[in-house]
Amino acid sequence: MNKIADQKYRGTMVVEAAIIFPVLLMLTLGAIEYGWLFLHAQMVTNAARQGARIATLPYGTAEADARLTINSMLAAVHLDDDGPTVNVTRVAIPGDPEGRMGVTVTISVPTANLLIVNAPLLFPAPDTLRATVTMAREGGTT
Repeated sequence: MNKIADQKYRGTMVVEAAIIFPVLLMLTLGAIEYGWLFLHAQMVTNAARQGARIATLPYGTAEADARLTINSMLAAVHLDDDGPTVNVTRVAIPGDPEGRMGVTVTISVPTANLLIVNAPLLFPAPDTLRATVTMAREGGTT
């Protein structure tokens, strides 16, 4: 009698496993996909922060050096394949009595080739990773 009961439960366990394993697989793939995107979003933010830091230096070619730094950082992690958009602009700092300028660095990287599992219905992802950093320019009013 025990053998018959064991065989009945064995079939139940197979059905339960057939239902649970795809769900666990989707959860695992989703965690990997979003972790991968968050990693690259952090890399874009770090490149923007480093570019803004370089662009705030008081010497004359700071914006060009910032673009060079950003492009080399993005190339080092293979985020330059889809042609990222890099903008370095000077901005006025409101209420600054010394009239100093600030620098805003904006980077946009398309996520088309970053996705591991390209299934937008299962794992919706943004079209671009974007980071914007603003820092006060060091030195005088230039």
